[in-house]
Amino acid sequence: MKSTITILGLMLVLASACSKQLELPPENVLTEAQVLSSPNSADALLSSAYFKSYSSIRSYYYMSADVATGNALTIATNGFVSLWNGTLTPSSNLVQTLWNNHYSAINEANVIINLVPSSNFDGAVKTKLVAEAKFVRALNYFILLRDFGSGALTGNLTGAGLPLQLVNYANYDVSKNIPRSTCAEVYSQILKDLDEAAANLTDLTTATPQAFRGRAQKTTCNALASRVALYMRDYAKAITYSAQAMNNTTQYVLASSPALVFPVTSATANLALSTEYIFAFPVSFNSDATDNNLTGYYAKTAIWPDPIFLATYAPNDIRKSASMMTVGSPTGPAIRFCPSKFANPTGRDHLPIIRLSEIYLNKAEALVRSTNSINAEAITLLNAIRQRSFPTGLKPAAFTAASFATPNDLIAAILRERRWELAFEGHNMFDNIRTGVAPNAALTDQKKWVYPIPKREVDLTNGLITQNPGY
Repeated sequence: MKSTITILGLMLVLASACSKQLELPPENVLTEAQVLSSPNSADALLSSAYFKSYSSIRSYYYMSADVATGNALTIATNGFVSLWNGTLTPSSNLVQTLWNNHYSAINEANVIINLVPSSNFDGAVKTKLVAEAKFVRALNYFILLRDFGSGALTGNLTGAGLPLQLVNYANYDVSKNIPRSTCAEVYSQILKDLDEAAANLTDLTTATPQAFRGRAQKTTCNALASRVALYMRDYAKAITYSAQAMNNTTQYVLASSPALVFPVTSATANLALSTEYIFAFPVSFNSDATDNNLTGYYAKTAIWPDPIFLATYAPNDIRKSASMMTVGSPTGPAIRFCPSKFANPTGRDHLPIIRLSEIYLNKAEALVRSTNSINAEAITLLNAIRQRSFPTGLKPAAFTAASFATPNDLIAAILRERRWELAFEGHNMFDNIRTGVAPNAALTDQKKWVYPIPKREVDLTNGLITQNPGY
């Protein structure tokens, strides 16, 4: 297999083929018959799984996590408002589409994981394909568990998680329906996939094209595992995975300023991926103006940063400055801003999924929680993110142990920094939930902190797949 095949270029070739919504379980008879014909065919299927992941992540669900907590505002008629105000129903097309899209990606990953090992491909090619497919499967299961797992973010790991489908479907067979595994079992499978993928993947080098930050590498797997372990409250593992994700100090480097990570671009720019990106969908590389990415922020008529939230940043913080909050569309309301994270005039900036700054904050939080102390390393990590967010000469005094009366005060500072640093990247709602904070005043019922299982899934399995409490 030629190593020059990159994910976004192949995604675009596959886009029209992937646009049709697959019923679940999808009919993949032809795909399975062809996948072993050549490494390129298998890589095309893997690219399709990546593309389905991207298509699902970039939709309403990415933006709703910030709307839910007031980082961003939206108009009340937007369909995705129901994702966070507790009014979703099991028959909602939103939850069915979310469920379908992620399970479609999982099924295509399963085809590769289960069939490629028996192919006659070169051994190294087989190993890489399977490892990347395991990352894709883990990513999609993590998103599904975060959204649908009863207790997954609130510490109830014995709660009902997801049907843990690890075998690809050739066609629908009712006998293959399976119940929901517990949240703990799903988390365990996610980490197993990431561990096995990391063990069989290499990492970026100076010779690796930048677009490969959109494909799984060893560091990508450890970085996602860092977030997974933090969410499941296994802080020892979160520390270990974070440390592993920070090992490649030549290819994954914290930028000296947030503005360098998210430069404002032109419609024709082929925007380079910052060394701070551990995993992102490099949308700019496909140079396709029809493939818009979070244009709601750019237009400022569907979603925009909340001025009240922006006022919580300290004076001189680059993350709320003109370099980070642009005018966006000139036809949009002048009183609103567009985050530079999505400031391309045609909405084609990269979609950040994991950045190194998150890993710093993951490790800092896990260190404090695991030691129940005002941990010195955690303060150093916090300062690294905080200090680089201000111009030279205007930086605030660095935190010291004396800055915090209790470990909880340090955790609060880390969570505040996390909200500022990762704003508009789809984190805040889930950070609130996992720390026991209601996302908003309309969503105080913890049963509504997860989405309902789609009615179709419950009905088709005659209740084998159970509904979440409260729906």
